[in-house]
Amino acid sequence: METRQAILARRSVRSFSQEPLERGFLEDLVAVARLSPAAANLQPLEYVVVTQPELCEEIFGCLKWAAYTAPVGTPDEAHRPTAYVAVAVRQEYLPSVGSDYDLGAAVMAMLLLAQDQGVGTCWIHSINGPRASKLLGLPPELKLDSVIALGRPAEEPTTVDLSPEQVGKEVIRYWRDDHGRQVVPKRALGNMLHWKRHGGK
Repeated sequence: METRQAILARRSVRSFSQEPLERGFLEDLVAVARLSPAAANLQPLEYVVVTQPELCEEIFGCLKWAAYTAPVGTPDEAHRPTAYVAVAVRQEYLPSVGSDYDLGAAVMAMLLLAQDQGVGTCWIHSINGPRASKLLGLPPELKLDSVIALGRPAEEPTTVDLSPEQVGKEVIRYWRDDHGRQVVPKRALGNMLHWKRHGGK
């Protein structure tokens, strides 16, 4: 898959087949994250990969899914993630604006590689942090930031472009259509792209 195609096709997936993911693929995810940009080259991030079914179930219980469509957006027992990558930041680098940027760059690299390999992902920040950190065995010097849920996708979320007149918080809520497919509204390009100066066409 070409880079542009992977970027355009990537959506948050919340329904997964139960096909296990290969260890080599999961290791490759962290390998590309490792080479992502890092402010001052501090490289503050560490990753915990979870594939054991019992631990996956416990991690699942620490997460909140799809607030706009809950409880429909929460995966049922037959469609839950088959793996997780937990992303943690070394406490010595907090608070640091740079570590936030590092984290976004590293996670996006993983999401795009997963998309390229036909693996669905959902990047989750709504976590019971203390419980998840204990399950993952994180030492005090590591602060859990977020979790990437992974698995072969059992759904194909889609997007719909908002018109230039559609603005504001009331129009950006995603929803499930009559067929149960998740639809994600995206702001019009013309509302985000400006030439020469803000408002320039």
